[in-house]
Amino acid sequence: MKITKQSLYDFIEKKIKVQLDTAREEFDSYIETNVKPKLLENTKNINHFNKALTKLADELETFLENENDYGSWSPKYSVRDLRSVASIRDRIHTNELSNIKSAIRKNAHYGKYHMKFVVDKASKDLKPTLSKIEDLKTLKTELDNTIKTSTTGKQGYKNLIALGVDMKDFKGSENQLPAVQKLSVNPCLVNGDCN
Repeated sequence: MKITKQSLYDFIEKKIKVQLDTAREEFDSYIETNVKPKLLENTKNINHFNKALTKLADELETFLENENDYGSWSPKYSVRDLRSVASIRDRIHTNELSNIKSAIRKNAHYGKYHMKFVVDKASKDLKPTLSKIEDLKTLKTELDNTIKTSTTGKQGYKNLIALGVDMKDFKGSENQLPAVQKLSVNPCLVNGDCN
C-alpha cells in the first residue's frame, strides 16, 4: 500500500463528510418535524389569498380568451402577475424557512409569524448538533494541517494515528501501472527489420 498525502486528504474528507451529512440530516429532520408545521399553521390565513387570486386569474384568462384579446402582451402580463402574487404563500414558506434555519444556526433573534418561541426552542434543542457540525469543520482543518506539515504521506499517516484517528479503513493509493496497448501495425517497421 502506497501512502500519499493526497490519499490521506481524501480519506479524512470522506470520514468528515459522512459525519457532517449525518448531523445535517438530523438538523433538517428536526426542522421538518418541529418547525415547518408551526410555520404552516401560523401562516394558514394567507391560503384564501392564494385561492381567490388563482380564481381571479382563471376568470380573467377565460374572459380575455373569449373576447379574443389574449393575443396581446398586456393582458397576458396581468394574468401572469395575478398567478405570481397567488404563489406568495409558497414563497413565504420557502424564504421564511430559510431565514429560520439561518437564525437557528446563528442563535439569532427571529420574531416573524409568531415563531419566536419555536425558533428559541429549536436553537436550544439543536445546539449539540450545530456544535458537532462546527467541531467537525474545525477538526477537518486541523487534520488537513497535520497532513500538510508532514514531510511524507507515511509520516502523515503516523501523525494521524498518534492523534487518535481511526485509520483501519484507509486503503492508500494504488500504484499506477502503464497501460499495455495493442498496435495495429507491426513495430518492425520502426526498427527496419521486417524481413
